[in-house]
Amino acid sequence: MMSEPFIALAAASLIDRGHEVDIYGLSSIEATGFSSAPSIQRKLRGRFRNVSWPAGYGRRLLQLPAVSWRLARRHGVGRLPVLKPRIYRRGWTDLTSSYQAEAFAVPGSYDILHCHFATLGEFVLKHRRAGILKGRLIVHFRGYDISEVVRAHGPDVYDYLWDAAEGFVANCAHFRDRAIGLGCPADRIAVVGSGIDLEGFPYRDPRPLGDGAVECITVGRLTPRKGVHVLIEALRRLIERGRNLNLTVVGDGEQRSALEKQADEAGLAGRVRFLGACDHAQIRALLEASHIFVAASMTSPTGGADAPVNTIKEAMAVGVPTCATRHGGIPELVEEGETGVLAEEGDPADLAAALDRLLLCEADWPALTRRARARVADGYGSDAVTDKLLEVYRRALSSGVHDLPKAARREGLGMAPSGRAAPDHEATTVQR
Repeated sequence: MMSEPFIALAAASLIDRGHEVDIYGLSSIEATGFSSAPSIQRKLRGRFRNVSWPAGYGRRLLQLPAVSWRLARRHGVGRLPVLKPRIYRRGWTDLTSSYQAEAFAVPGSYDILHCHFATLGEFVLKHRRAGILKGRLIVHFRGYDISEVVRAHGPDVYDYLWDAAEGFVANCAHFRDRAIGLGCPADRIAVVGSGIDLEGFPYRDPRPLGDGAVECITVGRLTPRKGVHVLIEALRRLIERGRNLNLTVVGDGEQRSALEKQADEAGLAGRVRFLGACDHAQIRALLEASHIFVAASMTSPTGGADAPVNTIKEAMAVGVPTCATRHGGIPELVEEGETGVLAEEGDPADLAAALDRLLLCEADWPALTRRARARVADGYGSDAVTDKLLEVYRRALSSGVHDLPKAARREGLGMAPSGRAAPDHEATTVQR
């Protein structure tokens, strides 16, 4: 998806290290493509398999015999999902498991099965139990999966994973602690931030303020969690006090029409422009034309929370002074007075005060943005992130059979045909 360039970058970085990578989309949604640099997209050609199935149960049932026939020819009759209701359960009832299984390459043997969102763990685990997939399972917590999903389904929603996956990853310490609080084994979860392509976002000194309007920018999907409605209200308050500010909103989503109406009713129609979704090159150009980047993330009504989002990293990488909120994992990246300024989430008055504070310290911008760039490079550059990810993979692969979770031992993982522990492999995300 356009909002998930970090998956493309992770895969491309692993390919650069000499690993084999296949990428599967398992949710039957329309793929919009990644907003990644062309050089990254070229590396990933031919590596995607996106699953789709008919929306109606009747059509799925009608096409099931043909799908099952193709699966039987590839995997053998004994591995057909339609014959394994106890394993697939929900996926067996709604028939989606067969359509998913058809997407996987034969023989489906990988060193690492990396679920980039924890909600995918259910599907991959069941396919592994059914023998369609093989490999050690890594489950990644990124945001909505450790916040909104838990709020909606309860704190035991991932209990089936704690004893089945060989490793876990959280993209910030905030989400790691949440996962541990839910029952994730503390010795099997690591923090690996979502990486960015630093070459695609070169640093330059901040754009100085002149006599014209201060150009602010925010980037992200237009959902309540991004707090753009709070930002518009903060902008209105600053303009009312005499500040000359404009705002560019990059992104699309469910709130766009409501936000446009809010800006109009606040008398900001000429100061707030909505550009919709933009690609990698467009975002970089827009950042370079801006004075200040704002990320007003907040807890959504459904409990959604953000990690240190990539749009903040990109702004900090190119040298745009950044104002963000004390929300989720963001303070792990934006530190008050050190790499940016912070406001309380959901508070337009405090956000306006933080923006005013940033405007008043223009003389400090060069030093602040250089520290911000260094923070991003050290913690979120693709090389640093890939090193951490490979260490997670190696740790999972180096575990002997007696070190594996009980559920994984029951599935026979970690054992070579002779019964000895399987040899180590260079790990690759799903990856082999």
